[in-house]
Amino acid sequence: MRKTYQSLVIVGVCLLVAAAAFAGINPRGIGQPAVQTVFRVDTPAEGQTVFGIVQVKGFILDPRGVSMITLLVDGAEVHDVDIDQPRDDVRRKYPGFRGEPFPFDPGFTTSFLATNYTSGAHTIALEVTYNDSIVETLGERTVTVDNSVNQAPIGAMDSPRDPAIFGQQDIISGIYPITGWALDDTGVRKVEIPTGCNPDLVPPVAGCHWAADIEVMVDGRVVGQALYWLPRPDISNAYPDVAAAIKSGWQVNLDTTNFVNGDHDVAVRVWDTQGMNRVIASRRYWIDNNYATLRPVGRIDWPMNNGHLYSSSCYSPVPISGLPYDPTHHIDWVSGWVLDQNDILRFTGVKYVELLLDGALIAKTNIPGPTSQTATGLPYGCFYFGPWYQEVNCYGKERMDVEYRYPQFGADAKYAGFLFAVDVDDLLNLGFHRGLHYLAIRAGSMDPTRPAEIIDQIPVILDCNDEADEPSYGDLEIPEELRDMRGTELLRGWVIDHNNGIKRLNFYVDGILDGTLVHPGPYVMMLRMDVEQKYPWLPYPWSRYNGFEYQLDTTRYVDGIHQLVIESVDYVGFHNYWVQRPLRFNNPN
Repeated sequence: MRKTYQSLVIVGVCLLVAAAAFAGINPRGIGQPAVQTVFRVDTPAEGQTVFGIVQVKGFILDPRGVSMITLLVDGAEVHDVDIDQPRDDVRRKYPGFRGEPFPFDPGFTTSFLATNYTSGAHTIALEVTYNDSIVETLGERTVTVDNSVNQAPIGAMDSPRDPAIFGQQDIISGIYPITGWALDDTGVRKVEIPTGCNPDLVPPVAGCHWAADIEVMVDGRVVGQALYWLPRPDISNAYPDVAAAIKSGWQVNLDTTNFVNGDHDVAVRVWDTQGMNRVIASRRYWIDNNYATLRPVGRIDWPMNNGHLYSSSCYSPVPISGLPYDPTHHIDWVSGWVLDQNDILRFTGVKYVELLLDGALIAKTNIPGPTSQTATGLPYGCFYFGPWYQEVNCYGKERMDVEYRYPQFGADAKYAGFLFAVDVDDLLNLGFHRGLHYLAIRAGSMDPTRPAEIIDQIPVILDCNDEADEPSYGDLEIPEELRDMRGTELLRGWVIDHNNGIKRLNFYVDGILDGTLVHPGPYVMMLRMDVEQKYPWLPYPWSRYNGFEYQLDTTRYVDGIHQLVIESVDYVGFHNYWVQRPLRFNNPN
């Protein structure tokens, strides 16, 4: 490998001609340059005084392609730079750059902590490795570190989008997520709620969370505090020296029905642990609420996408009682939450929730009781199911997590949960076939003029216990679907096989075995009292000893979307692929 060292103070765009003066002669006898590099460091500038988190940002265009850039401070390697970052401004300025490989984004970004260095003059530079293995040092400059200055928080707003970039204001309505990220070298000021709990425990403690001093303002007035500590691997890539960057995301679910339709301003102000604050972003947007936009919102939490609902006796006759739930059968459940958004106060609230299978109504929460069973042909609503010690087919279950995410809805959010019981034997007797179906939740509001609307739908599999073995089931709690992941990430969930017990969990990425957890072992069949509390009808002792944790090394794979599959194998040898989930890997390039 040949190294060429250059010390260039680059203020504007530099055109660098390397290797030979001419790569060859064209038919007209005109020499062609072998290598042409367009390079710029946007920040920091030569001689700039820096403190706190120092961003190093710029772009590079080279026909050879760039495989790696490394940040140097005082000649020493600090860390690799995140390259291939979008720079539309550069694309517009150099639309016909010769020889550029495609696709290739010319931007790069990284940072370093000023407190890692003494106050005074320091040099920074970037060591560029091209695809032909040539290494060049570019952009060298001197900056002055001043650690006596407390830097105000930094960050950005992702949604609503910036009209200066996208050309127009976003039009929003209903419950709209205001999202972004915030970071500070000393930390964003936050406090645990309730006092004394630990929001970072794994598994989490119900009702325990961080409340950060990230204020969201609409038209200059504070309307709420953001949810903080959300995963942001892209920010961690850009700020690798700041440990908190991996969870620097924030979000506010803004209820736009509290504001009149029209033009508004939204801004976000962040406070650090030293009492310094800054408005990190502001946007103008347009609220347009009308009858069509203010529909109920919610989701199905259980079962997961492509989850299996099982019959324990597919070929048994219809129960003599005629009731849809036989206590001797295996019973599955459907749970989730629903909120109603409505700008007319007297019509706000959820009146009922319906469970649909392939569009057919199979259960409803507001049927008045067992006497209506014959008249409706449906399982009666909200009744006490003895085997579960629980009321089922009900709306109004406590959901502290929903209240945390939607605090402006108060008690409506706190009691937004629903729970349905499903007997697959009964569904098969009604004529539903084994195999793929679509399970949906439909909600009706208090507004008598608004029809019920489907708020969530997932694919599920109706299956039979043909091998006298009820397959394992469970939940992958983290990561969520299509979550950005960086480095080594924790996969956490729970799984139960109360017929034969879990012997092994296999983890596949894109069909290739990544690794295995074997029982007995420290990270499988872990104590999870929270699962028993959340689903008290699960069979003991599996309801307690069901947790698993697996460390997935995402750096083994290229960036992009990958399919995760988890396979369970019991002690008899039966296996079940019970999780399939798309994930997005985003590591420094």
